Amino acid sequence: MPIQGMLDQPPSPIDELAHDFGTEWSRISAARVAAQSKVAELNEALSGQTSPDTSVVVYGSLAREEFTQGSDLDWTLLVDGQANPQHQKELLSIRERLSDLGKGPGREKTFGKLTFSHPLLHLIGGEDDTNANTTRRVLFLLEAFPIGKYHQAFHRVRKHILHRYLSEDHGLARAAETGDMRWIPLFLLNDMARYWRTMTVDFAYKQWDRGNEGYALRSLKLGVSRKLIYASGLLACFWCDPAVSKAGYEQIGTTEKSWVLGRQLNEMFSLTPLERFARFFLTHRSDRFLRKAAGRFFET
Repeated sequence: MPIQGMLDQPPSPIDELAHDFGTEWSRISAARVAAQSKVAELNEALSGQTSPDTSVVVYGSLAREEFTQGSDLDWTLLVDGQANPQHQKELLSIRERLSDLGKGPGREKTFGKLTFSHPLLHLIGGEDDTNANTTRRVLFLLEAFPIGKYHQAFHRVRKHILHRYLSEDHGLARAAETGDMRWIPLFLLNDMARYWRTMTVDFAYKQWDRGNEGYALRSLKLGVSRKLIYASGLLACFWCDPAVSKAGYEQIGTTEKSWVLGRQLNEMFSLTPLERFARFFLTHRSDRFLRKAAGRFFET
């Protein structure tokens, strides 16, 4: 389960899967405990620092509950409201408070700044949907969660982004009308693929731009954490299909279908990438091949 809901949510799918295997994945558990401890520290530091139209959103290894001593502290101040000069003052205050609590955002400067909801929501697929905007939006779905007092802006923006992906995927509506069992949201799936394309091309660009500086770490991130994030996004999309999620909602109409898929996606995006895979393996625990794959996946 994600950190923000650890007090009022059921056990993490990772814990359930470990129990099912009669084991404990100590490194995963240690990283989760470290992440929970860091979030408690951040919440205390941010006391009273946000307003109802903003949310402090964390990303990266902290959001994925893979936090270690050397992890970056990637965060943004999400603004979902009217333009207000106070937002910049909020940002500077938050930046000052967090500067002593962890290693700051990476040198690309994607994080540690204001993020506005309108580009995330309204520029999907357009000419102004830059690589940076696409990355922020996809990571907003795949590995982000809010900290501090106010979470409303975060949940509101995520709901609206999912609505755009589903309401404009006219193939889903036609499939419901004709009885075709196409459940996978291809509009969203294609943006996940665009995110992966951005990561791989960006990797090549940085190698060209920086020579071999930082190559080993970038290669490790691309081959492990970035690939895990991307794969978990594909899984979230395919989870909409009853054949994958084993949900019994095949015979429903067009309106209900959009609502059900939105609920399914929101539930999956409320989990960390590792938890999404754990939930998948738990759902298919009777499949011998997948059970063996689950053991290799989490014990590697």
